[in-house]
Order: sequence, then structure tokens, then C-alpha cells
Amino acid sequence: MNLLSFLKKNSKISIDSADLNLIKKYDFDSLTSNPSLILNALLNKSYNFILKNFLLNFNKKNLLDSDENISFYDKLLIFIACNLIKFIKDKISIEIPARISYNYNKIIIYSQKIIYLCNLFGIEKNKILIKIPATDSGIKAAGKLKLFGIECNITLIFDMNQVKKCFENGIFIISPFVGRISDSLFCFYDSGVNFVKNIFYYKESFNFKTKIMAASFRNLNQIINLSFCDYITISPIFFDKLINTKINFNIIINKYPINFNLNYLNSISSKLLLNGINQFEKDHNKLINLLSFLINNIKH
Repeated sequence: MNLLSFLKKNSKISIDSADLNLIKKYDFDSLTSNPSLILNALLNKSYNFILKNFLLNFNKKNLLDSDENISFYDKLLIFIACNLIKFIKDKISIEIPARISYNYNKIIIYSQKIIYLCNLFGIEKNKILIKIPATDSGIKAAGKLKLFGIECNITLIFDMNQVKKCFENGIFIISPFVGRISDSLFCFYDSGVNFVKNIFYYKESFNFKTKIMAASFRNLNQIINLSFCDYITISPIFFDKLINTKINFNIIINKYPINFNLNYLNSISSKLLLNGINQFEKDHNKLINLLSFLINNIKH
């Protein structure tokens, strides 16, 4: 048995990629996306033909990018989802633009816009999660969207305050960023792994229903030690290693945390959240610039 097979016995496996060739090849439960992954996908040769056909239909009167109106970017986002979703067993997470992460009303509007376009493109609502950064506005908006039957994946989780708010709002799934926590808090044990174990222990103690999707890994040990999570989203850089690493024994995973002071995480959480949002925004702008270049240079 290889490590990937071991993980599949315990958790749903999500791919942190929009690589069409990779997703066609393997049987993933779920898929998570962000602007940088979509950018990489558009630069991937597997998208050349379908992307060109899509770009040829661009109407110069359409907005390229917009918070509230349906834009070319929005249609492309769902177009990509259409090409991926038939290879995914469970759900795809589609991310809102980072620039509206602190605007409750715009998050609601943009999320409804995504679901409207999904319906238009023939994607069932129960296959989509709206991916929203874990700002107060984002968590509150996700709670409201749930009342409309729209489920969310709250991302950039770095402290227990965010976790508790998500649990209390009945959010479908949260994505704690393991590696970024480990990068910021150095301990003799892995602080990112231990943080997720604290989330699991809190969830189990109070019987909350929100699912946990561990994300942002730095090494295989982190992935293996969090294999009890509901979902694990894995970057392609680890995928070959998981397939090629054989095990011939049962791995026993301790689900419960080592006691450590979470106050430090609470104190740096806002900075980590803002850094994550800023990076998503930079990647989004790169993607929009690429689309603008392609639109203006494609031969009709």
C-alpha cells in the first residue's frame, strides 16, 4: 500500500490545482482553487484549444472584472469549473476576489453571482463551495449564504477565534493553513499540525458539524499526521511522493493535541490573514492582466 491509499482510507482527498491533465488522471474527491492555480492552469498547454475558443467569444462591451456585474473573468472562472467538475467526485471550491474579503455585502453578491453562473453552465449548486477568506465579514457572509442554501469553504484559518466563529455560524468547511502556521511559530513539535489537532479536539468536544480541510503543507509528515481530517487538500508537488512511497504497516495517528499556548497564534493571526489576502489579490491581478493581454492579442 502506498501513502496515498492510506490517506484515502481515512480522509477525502482534494487536489490543490486546476491542472486538467492531472485531474483527469486521478480520482479526486474534491478540488480547491485560487487565482494563482487558475493562472497556472491557463498557462498549461492542456487549456490552449478550449481557452482560445472561449476568448474568441469575448465581447468588448463586457467588463473584464467586476465585483457586482457579471464579467468576463466570472464566466471564465465557471468555464474552467465546467471542464474540471466532471472529473471530481464531490465538490469544487471557487474563490471570491481577495479585494472584497472585508466587504460583507459584496461577498454576498459575488457568491450569488457564482451560483447563478453555475446554474447557467449546468453545474449543480451542491457541487460548489464558495471559498472565502476568514475575515469577520467573510464568516458572517458565509453564515448568511447558508440560509440561501449556498455552502462555503472558509480559508486562511490561523486561530481559534476564527474557528469558533465558523463553528457557531454552521459553516460547511474550514481550511486551516498548516504550513504557514509552522513557518511562523517554531516549536519542538509541529505547531501547524498541533493547531489543527486543537481544532479537531474542540469540534469533537462540542459536537460541531463543520468539516475540517487541512491545507498548505510543507512536508509529507504534516499530511500523514493530519490524515484523520475530513478532507486534505494536497499540492501536486507532493502527489508523486505519496504514490511512490510504499508502506507495509499500519500507521497509528494521534488525533489529540499537545497542550501549548495558542495566544501567540491569536496575536499574529491578523497579520497572516492579511498577508494571505494580499497574495491572493496580487495573483488575481496577474491573472486579469494575462486575460487582458490574451484578449487584445488573439487573432479573430
